[in-house]
Amino acid sequence: MRAIRNKLLSRRGINRLVAILVALGIVLVIVAGIPIYRAYKARADIYSCTVATKKAQDMLDVEFLWNYELSHEEAEAVIERAKMEMDALCPAGGDYFLVDREDSDQRYRVTCGIHEADTRLRTRLNAYHVYELLGEEIIYARRRGEALDDPVVLTVNGRKLEVTELEEPNDLRYGTGSNIDYDGIVCFFTRDDAGELNWFVYADENHAGRWNPVDGWTGDAYNG
Repeated sequence: MRAIRNKLLSRRGINRLVAILVALGIVLVIVAGIPIYRAYKARADIYSCTVATKKAQDMLDVEFLWNYELSHEEAEAVIERAKMEMDALCPAGGDYFLVDREDSDQRYRVTCGIHEADTRLRTRLNAYHVYELLGEEIIYARRRGEALDDPVVLTVNGRKLEVTELEEPNDLRYGTGSNIDYDGIVCFFTRDDAGELNWFVYADENHAGRWNPVDGWTGDAYNG
């Protein structure tokens, strides 16, 4: 009986070891597959965003053919209609913008805050968008008679972005990351004694855009 019991215990130990090795193998396969999955998803997001953008652009172009005096606000309404028809445009959560092109037959161009190929233009569009959102937060805080959140947390391109208030402007030139997940985006601002925005910088992995009331928008996103 003792021999049989020892044999069963030995087999049980072997089975446990096999189960542990199988589990480790599964974990290794999953870990190794994560980068492949992320790369595949990024490519799929770009493709889906391109298709959706083209559809929205086609709708906008048709509208423009009917109305050559189409205003920016009316064009934005067309994009909103396109987003409703497709539930969303960019699967990665990118914000959509209209680029005005006064000298082109295609008066407006639809683009994405994540997948726009022109990195300087992408930085400029996102910088101005964050600048506007921050301005709204400052106004809302003043109307409520409350202190502004520190940092101010905004949703930009489907992700949370912390915008930090500084006592003095700094010489920030660009962000700290180099990937499409926007981990490297940084954003700071200062206010004057009256609580008005008097300096703002938005920097991503490629370029930076700065604003102040004297010089307007500067930075390598504008000067390159």
